[in-house]
Amino acid sequence: MAEQRRRLDPAARRLEIIETAERLLARDGETVRVEDVVAAAGAAKGTFYHYFPTWDDLLDALRTRTFEHFDARYQLPTEVDGPIDWMRVLDELAAAFVGFTLGQERLHDVLFHSDFARRRPLPADQNATIRLAAVIRAGQEAGVFAGLDPEPTARLLFAVLHETADAVAEGEDCERSLAALQVVLRRALAARPEEGSAQ
Repeated sequence: MAEQRRRLDPAARRLEIIETAERLLARDGETVRVEDVVAAAGAAKGTFYHYFPTWDDLLDALRTRTFEHFDARYQLPTEVDGPIDWMRVLDELAAAFVGFTLGQERLHDVLFHSDFARRRPLPADQNATIRLAAVIRAGQEAGVFAGLDPEPTARLLFAVLHETADAVAEGEDCERSLAALQVVLRRALAARPEEGSAQ
């Protein structure tokens, strides 16, 4: 078995380390160390540092992988096949975020709420609020969403999304929580005929 492991090509060996770390971090969170990963992957410590000079480099790779998986699974629609139901897109994106966050288990906190997250802030292309703001803008252009400032609105709505995921993780009923989330998001973003007039 050891001989077979030594013959893994570099890309496969690197992926093996990433997948092992992902599994351990999801289960055990911030207690996981390099020694745990290499032992579970059947790799040498030197091999780990060959691919990931620091622990943060590994976490960076895991975070990038997380976004790649989310993007591959939940692609935003285009208008090639006709008009888009932006309210439905919003509902699906919100449910996808909650489900995806819960599926990461303890890995989510390591990647997004630990010292690592403070040391290495998210690049713009991995920032969930920037993505949400883009959806809001698209819905506004279609005349479906209210004329709110997209960036601060996205930040506030992302906080609601995150709180929903936290509540479900703590035992709240998922279906009930998602239904309430849908109502909040729709009421916040729905364009009104009287928009801009005195309320």
